[in-house]
Amino acid sequence: MSNVTVSTKPMLTKLSHLPWMLLVIVYLIAVQVVGISMDGTAGYIFIVLALVVLFIEIFKSGDVGTGAFFMDQLWATLAVILATGLMTYLWVMENQSPTFYHWIGFAMIVADALLSPFNAYRTALRNFDVAG
Repeated sequence: MSNVTVSTKPMLTKLSHLPWMLLVIVYLIAVQVVGISMDGTAGYIFIVLALVVLFIEIFKSGDVGTGAFFMDQLWATLAVILATGLMTYLWVMENQSPTFYHWIGFAMIVADALLSPFNAYRTALRNFDVAG
């Protein structure tokens, strides 16, 4: 008779609770503060970062625990608020039109805020074996 034990990795558990979408906002703010042009390499790095973060966030939303779901929604809402504030700051205070990369980042943040709850509900319905 063999004993099988399954243990969760504490590092992966902690990484799954991080608000990854805030990395997109931090990158946009850092580029704005430092004054780096998003044309070229910085913009391409940003697009890859945004896509990877969106994939991670969608993957995280498959966890249907109520605590994780509500924390994910809280961070998604906060990310939308911060991104809207950044876009408004660029437009009003800096008198600068947001670039293509700003709009891509904003679209990724809104997509995360909209798609993550749908993915969580879909996963919950599948786990509870509800016909749909």
